[in-house]
Amino acid sequence: KATVSVLYWIMKVVALVSGGKDSLNAIGKCIEYGHEVVCLANLAPEQESVEELDSFCFQTVGHTHVDAIARSMRLPLVKGTIKKDTSKVTTLEYSTKPTDKEDEVERLYDLLCKVKSAHPEVTAVCSGAILSNYQRLRVESVCSRLGLVSLSYLWQRNQDDYVAEIVDREYDVKLIKVASMGLKKSHLGKSLAELKDYLASLDYCHSAGEGGEYESIVTDCSMYHDRLDMTDTKVIVETDDMFAPVARLEFSLDAVPKSPRDDRLLPAKVQTTPQYAFTGTTPKTLPAPSSHKWVSSNAQWVIHSGLTAPSKGSLEDTTAELLSTVDSVGTDGCFVHVYGKSIKGFAAVNKGYNTHFDTNPPSRAFVEVGAQENDVTLDVMLYKGMREVLHVQSISEWAPACIGPYAQATTIGGTVLHAGMLGLDPPTMTLATPAEEDRTEAARMQAERALLSYEAVMPIVSSSMECVGLGVSYVLDPADVAQVRDVWAARYTDVPCLVVAVTALPKFAAFELQLMSTLTTADPATSTTTEHTVSVFFGNMCYTVSQLAHLDEALASYEGTDYEPGHVKVFVTEDDYQSDKLAAAGGLPTTILPTTGCVCLHKVFASSHGSMALIWGARK
Repeated sequence: KATVSVLYWIMKVVALVSGGKDSLNAIGKCIEYGHEVVCLANLAPEQESVEELDSFCFQTVGHTHVDAIARSMRLPLVKGTIKKDTSKVTTLEYSTKPTDKEDEVERLYDLLCKVKSAHPEVTAVCSGAILSNYQRLRVESVCSRLGLVSLSYLWQRNQDDYVAEIVDREYDVKLIKVASMGLKKSHLGKSLAELKDYLASLDYCHSAGEGGEYESIVTDCSMYHDRLDMTDTKVIVETDDMFAPVARLEFSLDAVPKSPRDDRLLPAKVQTTPQYAFTGTTPKTLPAPSSHKWVSSNAQWVIHSGLTAPSKGSLEDTTAELLSTVDSVGTDGCFVHVYGKSIKGFAAVNKGYNTHFDTNPPSRAFVEVGAQENDVTLDVMLYKGMREVLHVQSISEWAPACIGPYAQATTIGGTVLHAGMLGLDPPTMTLATPAEEDRTEAARMQAERALLSYEAVMPIVSSSMECVGLGVSYVLDPADVAQVRDVWAARYTDVPCLVVAVTALPKFAAFELQLMSTLTTADPATSTTTEHTVSVFFGNMCYTVSQLAHLDEALASYEGTDYEPGHVKVFVTEDDYQSDKLAAAGGLPTTILPTTGCVCLHKVFASSHGSMALIWGARK
């Protein structure tokens, strides 16, 4: 039976503030989503007279006015310093185990340590990153080391829409530095409201200044108790270029009390919905599977299947030990399936998992299979070659943050392996649920929400919803399949989706979806069907869905093709527990998972139900 769980995690936040529009608007978003901003934090040059450090990560222009902003907001300000030319680690990734303690990012670490000492109630960090992976990854790295949540509500915002929103919310934003073609020193001191249309008309300029085209300061907004009037302005020209001058504004700020304060401009509090803990029915227990290792004939792929062992100590240690047995020499992890005996072990598995992967973990799907003998079983897929990882840990309005140490997507060649997606509302990280307790309706709502989140993720990995070739979804009861079928059919008519009933999902969700897609620049996935199977071919891999009774012929269909079967995953119902077809995969890595029901949504399987096999094949 479902039970009501926590409605929404309200956090106490420290806001990284430069005085610019992005850091202030990010604070507004925190308030909008119900969080409490308890202090501000700022990194500035060691010498106050130095205005610009050209930091790779932090805005320092206007740093002398951050104190005035803190006073206007009636919030304490914690300050730290950085030195010039201390962007030592300039690779995109930044490890949670830094190699250079002199890097400017370590000053952010020191600053947040100072914040935690002064304000131990702080649990989250707010920043204004929009498109910069470089900045976001560094904030996430520091937050991870300090056990803080990264809030990045502006991440991946459309820049024209974002600028329009700032103006509509009556943020008085002034330009204080220009450094781009089309922008002149005469634009300094002008408001964003005045320049909004002009900025949008410049083809070679990010309208929100994400390319460093301009820097800004917020002189008034709904969060200020005092309006900050700009006086004693002086233009400083740093590079007097005819086409792209670099100039900044020196100025003073005079605080003018706002009376009466207009509370109508304050952001609205977030409205939360009830959250329910849904679980499914546990089928008959199966013995623990045998572990296998498979290496493709071209040595590009390695699969470790059925990694499991009785827990001798903690589940964290068991998970870490299982991963330590993976032969990953010369390869990188690209996908991991985690099958837990109890969803209550999710956090412990994550801790053990985290000891094996650092900044670029593979994609992952985690479900509870309560009928397995041991506490956890892993299937690990590795690849020798180039891979790209999308790993966003910050909470934003874009798509759900990863709720564990895994990536949203891993790209290999022309193929994208997406992590399992829950139906979470991205900014609140709460599940889409109906007002009344109804598991089947919750499955439908969460399926729709998961697809919307995938729609946001796809462009970031150069894919699209039209490039999806296969889906694997998890529900809690075969009765929920009809709802999932309706949601899937609204988008796809000939893309197969395997629907599997499991005993529980992370966050006690009613639905989880895992997609495979191609890049928009690659040849689209094409489905070839036989009477009892459907095969989806990608650039360097192939997935075949088969009814258990036709597993032999599905495996035989690889003969004479460019692909070889490498791994078989069987979702088996109680009627087929003793079936001799379970041994049909021979020496291939095979994972057998008990389920109360399994259906493939595809015209080939229009009337089928029961046990299903998912065969993974690699290009030879």
